[in-house]
Formats: sequence, C-alpha cells, structure tokens
Amino acid sequence: MAQASSASAHPPSTRPAEAKKKRRAVAFDSSFLVAVMERPTPWNEDILEKVGAFTPVVLSSVRDELARLAAEGEKRGRFAALALSLLEEGTFSLEQDGRGKPDDEIISFALRERAAVATIDSELAERLRASHVQTVITLRGGRVSV
Repeated sequence: MAQASSASAHPPSTRPAEAKKKRRAVAFDSSFLVAVMERPTPWNEDILEKVGAFTPVVLSSVRDELARLAAEGEKRGRFAALALSLLEEGTFSLEQDGRGKPDDEIISFALRERAAVATIDSELAERLRASHVQTVITLRGGRVSV
C-alpha cells in the first residue's frame, strides 16, 4: 500500500518507473573533488538527499586537469591523485567531452544533459547560474549545499 500512496504523489506525466531508469547526472569539477579529498565529507549521501538518485560524472577535460595537478605533486596534487583513484575505481562515470576548457565543457554538459554541477569555484558557479543551469552544488561548512 505504501508504494501505491507514493506513486499517486507523482504527477500523471511522470511515472516512478521511468525516474528510476534515468538518474540525474551530476558533473563534478576538479575544485569540488580536491576539496572533498582534502576534507572528507559525506558528499555522496548529501547529494543523494538534496537531488535524489544521481550518476556522478567526471568529464575527460576534468580528469585531465586532475592528472596535471597530480603530476605537479604538492599537497593539492596528492588530493587530485586521490580523486583520480576514485575515477579508476568506478565511483564516477567518465564522459568524453570536446577537450575544451574544463569549465566550458562542464557548462555545455550541464545544459545538454540537464545535469547538476558540483563545484566550489565561485566563478564557475556564477557562469553556471548565468547560463541557467538549474542545480549548482557547493560546499558550506563541510556539507553539501544546493
């Protein structure tokens, strides 16, 4: 009975079964990934709570940016390497892009796929909002904020 009640809460134009088939993509910027590696947070659970079921995505240009940071070493590079290890483990879906600047590619992907974007880069967040990307995920006080 509980399922019938929750199903009736959906407008007739959206069926729960369809919503389960296609999860919303969340594209991750390198700044967000490095930040959550540096100060571990329950980002996965926080995003799930805020936007529902999602597919975490890293674009190829963001992966390349993380690889450049990792190659530089230093503290930030070590955290970039940790983020890359999550990609290698399959925590994120790798999506090929046009190999442009990562921020430009993220905006294009978000608009094309109606994806949310996780970033702590204030300039990118402003550009996303100006481009009418509906969901921009940031960190505030170590927790996810939408």
